[in-house]
Amino acid sequence: MEIVQVVFFGVLIGGMITFLGIFLQQRYSSVRRRLQANPHQNTDLLRPQREDKPAFISANLAEKLEKKFDLRKDGATTKRLQAKLIRAGIYTERAIPLFLGVKLGGLLVLPILVLFLLWGNTNQRGLLMGIPIALCSLGYVLPDLILSRMISSRQQKIRESLPDALDLLVVCVEAGQGLDAAIKRVSEELQESSPIISQELLLVNLEIMAGLERQQALKNLGERTGVEQLISLCNILIQSDRLGTSIAQALKTQSDYIRTARRLRLEGLAAKTAVKLLFPMLLFIFPAIMVVVLGPAIIRLSEFFNKGG
Repeated sequence: MEIVQVVFFGVLIGGMITFLGIFLQQRYSSVRRRLQANPHQNTDLLRPQREDKPAFISANLAEKLEKKFDLRKDGATTKRLQAKLIRAGIYTERAIPLFLGVKLGGLLVLPILVLFLLWGNTNQRGLLMGIPIALCSLGYVLPDLILSRMISSRQQKIRESLPDALDLLVVCVEAGQGLDAAIKRVSEELQESSPIISQELLLVNLEIMAGLERQQALKNLGERTGVEQLISLCNILIQSDRLGTSIAQALKTQSDYIRTARRLRLEGLAAKTAVKLLFPMLLFIFPAIMVVVLGPAIIRLSEFFNKGG
């Protein structure tokens, strides 16, 4: 019986590895088709050819699976997932197949481990149905929750460092630098204190140097981060650049607005502090104060009644 359990567990693990390989491999189907159609265009003989690489499934089957699950490169699901990964600071091209592989691995590994641990325990056979189903849901949803947490944390860091970046932009623009040079200088100055917004500004500068229009690069900055304040700033810079108004004045106005909004938000949080402290005080601090204040009186009263008795 133990041998059967071990074999069954090995088969399930093998199936899991096979599915992971399928998801990791199917993203290269379009590249493989182009190489097979033009095998003589690749003149780099030192690198291995892509079509000689062993594949888990055929190109036709991979294409059918991509259409079935909407995993094509230009699909809506893939674009939404790519936008989320970029907002989390993950820019690699292999992030999408790796993320899907992690979701599939969590969907299979956790229930398999529980089945393997509880299979030989006859007293807990009733849990063999409920726990794997719950773990399947958890393994599938947990990567999305972690990704959402990474996005919110990164956006919060951008909001906190945005006023300082705006002040530096104002100083650079008023010193006579152009907007492109000012963005590059600010990205260099904020590498240590605010690496996230420094990286985003550096990407804007690289896109402009690559030939992209400044307005489109600023628009991409707002779409990449998803921060409302940064999107508003990019729209103001685009309008200033298009209409020829003073960029320094627009940056000053936006900086004052962001600092005022942050001060109001902190004041609102401070006003809620008393309400949030009410329940901890009632549960923990107030009972301790009552013990300290009424404890001696209760002890004296108990001693008085004991003597009188």
